[in-house]
Amino acid sequence: MRFRELRKRARYVAHGDKSLPGLEMDGFRVLNKNTSFLDDPKFDAAWRFAEQGNKEAWAKLGHVPDVRWRAHVCCWAALNASKLEGDFVEFGVNAGLFSMTVCDYLDFDKLNKQFYLFDTYEGIPTQGLASSEKAIAIKRNNKFYIDVYDIAKRNFARFPNASLVKGALPQTLDVTAIEKISYLSVDLNSARYEKECIERVWDRIVPGGHIVLDDYAFKDLEEQYDMWNEFTAKRAHMVLTLPTGQGLIIKH
Repeated sequence: MRFRELRKRARYVAHGDKSLPGLEMDGFRVLNKNTSFLDDPKFDAAWRFAEQGNKEAWAKLGHVPDVRWRAHVCCWAALNASKLEGDFVEFGVNAGLFSMTVCDYLDFDKLNKQFYLFDTYEGIPTQGLASSEKAIAIKRNNKFYIDVYDIAKRNFARFPNASLVKGALPQTLDVTAIEKISYLSVDLNSARYEKECIERVWDRIVPGGHIVLDDYAFKDLEEQYDMWNEFTAKRAHMVLTLPTGQGLIIKH
């Protein structure tokens, strides 16, 4: 395709032309890509299990957000990590939309691993945050979050090797014994909290361990983007930017 035609197509996308073939969800749009993974029966069943369990938790929004592509990334990373030594960890769970999908997808109760699920289960703590991050946290708390601890307990009841760790990070991490980590999901909506947590666990992540960053490449979250780039560069790693807004690190 000639450059002029490419520019023309880019304008159509920018102006939201719905006539071009593609998929639009979760704040992004792709064209002429194979998205059949979203209809894979195993993944679809896992997503529906998580979506059903999260309906009450997303009452403020009025619906469970369609973040299936992000959930697919988590399942891919978790499947790879399930072959490695080490447990699973999630920083920022809410009622478990991603981690429920992962648990169902992997039949996690049959794995010889623990899944440590860290959260306040009532929104983002704001004490100690800089003014910019505090404003974002308050906005998100008002828009999305409610007390979901009882909902989360119900959601993970069929997975005895999934443990809810309630309280503010990184304090709860400091009193939880985790020796090795093969899968880490990070969704704390704060550069400060995420940095304090990754500094504590980086050396416990095994070679080949997968780290999924949920907020890495979203607009207005540049502090997290810059923090992760600086953190990984110092350790000779690089974050892969995904069209979902996520970031992906594979530790070597």
